Amino acid sequence: MGNFIKTTMKIEETEKDSFYLMVDSLKKSRRADLSDINNDDDIIEELYVDPLDGDFVLKSCLRPNTTMLIGRKGTGKSTIIARLQHEYRKDTDKLSLYIDVKTIFEQSKNFTYDSTPYRNLITNTDLERYLIYKTFLKQIIEQIKSEVKTNTLKFFLASISKIFGTDRKTYEVELENIFNEIEKNEFIDIQILKEKNINQSTQRNTEQKSTYESASNFNVSPDGVSLGLSDKLGNSSLEGNNNSLEEKYSEILLKCFNPTLILNNIKTLLSKIGIKYIVICLDDFSEIEERAMKVFVDTIISPLNNWSDEYFKFKIAAYPGRIYLGDIDPQKIEQIRLDYYDLYQSRRVTDIQAEAQRSVKKLLTTRIEYFCKKQADYFFDTSKVTLDDYYKMLFDITSSVPRNVGWILWYSYQNSISKDQKITLKDLELASEKYFIDSINPYFSQNKFMREPFNIKLEKYHLKELLQSIISASKTNKREIPSLDSKIFQLDKDKPPTSHFYIDNNLEEIISSLELHFFITKYNEQKDQDSQSVMSFYSLNYGLCMKEDIFYGRGSDRKYVIQRRFNYTEIIKKYISSAKQIKCQNSECNKIHSYETLQSLLLFNMLCPTCRKGNCEIEHVTVDLPIVAENIQIPEFDINLLNSLNIEAPQYPSSLAQELDCTYQKVSKRSIKLKDLGLIESEKKTMDAKIGERTYYTLTEKAKQTYFDEGQ
Repeated sequence: MGNFIKTTMKIEETEKDSFYLMVDSLKKSRRADLSDINNDDDIIEELYVDPLDGDFVLKSCLRPNTTMLIGRKGTGKSTIIARLQHEYRKDTDKLSLYIDVKTIFEQSKNFTYDSTPYRNLITNTDLERYLIYKTFLKQIIEQIKSEVKTNTLKFFLASISKIFGTDRKTYEVELENIFNEIEKNEFIDIQILKEKNINQSTQRNTEQKSTYESASNFNVSPDGVSLGLSDKLGNSSLEGNNNSLEEKYSEILLKCFNPTLILNNIKTLLSKIGIKYIVICLDDFSEIEERAMKVFVDTIISPLNNWSDEYFKFKIAAYPGRIYLGDIDPQKIEQIRLDYYDLYQSRRVTDIQAEAQRSVKKLLTTRIEYFCKKQADYFFDTSKVTLDDYYKMLFDITSSVPRNVGWILWYSYQNSISKDQKITLKDLELASEKYFIDSINPYFSQNKFMREPFNIKLEKYHLKELLQSIISASKTNKREIPSLDSKIFQLDKDKPPTSHFYIDNNLEEIISSLELHFFITKYNEQKDQDSQSVMSFYSLNYGLCMKEDIFYGRGSDRKYVIQRRFNYTEIIKKYISSAKQIKCQNSECNKIHSYETLQSLLLFNMLCPTCRKGNCEIEHVTVDLPIVAENIQIPEFDINLLNSLNIEAPQYPSSLAQELDCTYQKVSKRSIKLKDLGLIESEKKTMDAKIGERTYYTLTEKAKQTYFDEGQ
């Protein structure tokens, strides 16, 4: 951007505070957060901005069917669910329940089951996993009971009193009896395990089969190169695995918890008080382990959805590529994809990016008017540009993701509003780079400090190498375009934009992790120059471009980005060949086969052609990874907590929890560990007289030097 002279004005402290609250409400877009503002239970209705005109997404979710909201982190899934519940609670014949799946699963890991009765029935490793699943499902059912009890007594008390009398205890006892009945079969699994005889040998065989079937979830191109090597969860990767250990777990747990009892008895009870159907909202569904997701769907969701005569409806928030439906018929559910290209393309919007830009405008206009009682131009410098220029840049930077909009404006606030200056386009650019460095890049840059399985570290290493190859190609194009004679490049020779590229759309799965974590974003699909294949078009993250000195944009000529030099298909194929290998799992063979043999290996169920005994598997090519001392390796959550304090401190537990998408109890628990390690320090103090004394956390110098010193 050009050099702007900052517009200085006197901004009242109350206005600064209001603007800060506005951006904070966006960057901490959690279900419980909005209602805390001004103690206003109806605030969700005032602040909700639907991604589509006429509240189309909300109205779609309100239809009496199971719906999946699919989008990257921060795209508004939890906000839509909160708005949805608010609307349901106006009805007198529908009951909505809210389940935070991730939190319940994490709590389930601290199970207290006595493992003695299970001894010798199952290996210790698998027993631990099984009991986690069992505890998880038990707590899910407990949460359903708690939500049913709380919400019926809160919203249907008049109906309960009419049917059961003014003493609500009769109703509560009947509800308790339903769930007590379930507990009678809780330990039937011990007998079933004995009958099933799931011994160590059986387990080993099924695990080998499971690994093969999961690894072989890909398409094969005509030249035999794998075009879909993905470790992400999809229906096809798990549906075919009929003999997996999780399948047996699901079968056993179905008998333990008997969901038919839940749905028949709850339906009978709640129908008495006039409830036509129950809506169960599942938040953070994709953030549990893939195996646990399979058991959860097969044991609870699928039976309730399929066997209840449509009495139970689910509204599920999930990540792209992290969805498992089990026996649920995908034709009978609605999938709403919230990332802007998928959302607007599916609605046949002519100008997808203009529509996405307009959604940023609606979002900001609504929030600024509510929090600040001002028009947007009060805070943005429009002396040389228009407000639409700001909306366009915010779209380019954030891909219309509300939480990202909040973060960019939070950084911009630090550099402008807080200093009595209006926000400029340059402020947004600087904010994009800062946000990328602080919040997106740590997925790779902090990898060496994370205590996680080696194969995950390895996958991240290879993905980072792929990203570097894409960046290098973009920089090469930036150097070469100024010397080209092509008419298409003439208007952009001084600052050639090279942030956008395209690949064969059969390769999308390969770079899906880069998109999930906001390093890239898909924005279009069309035939390539030769009109042979459908290509998927992507843009690099705006802040990444700022950091790497790459000019962002699609060029002045509409044919600019479809030039062959922006076709990065070969880069992706080269990555596949270098990052993955096919290896025989027979320890006496261990033969590594080239990718050219993949198609023929598939024909023989991946049987090794060399030894004819072992099965071949696709695995990451092992490399020497950067190693740090084991005593400074900590779990990914702890890294993220430290990172949040590195961005902003001091912070109190519930504030950190909203940043990290978890409960404040988990923050408090992990903070004790981090204090013991000398990485954070706490202090009780009063920073807001209205709230009173709180515990605030900050990083220690040891933490800064260990994890955030750029020389590390």
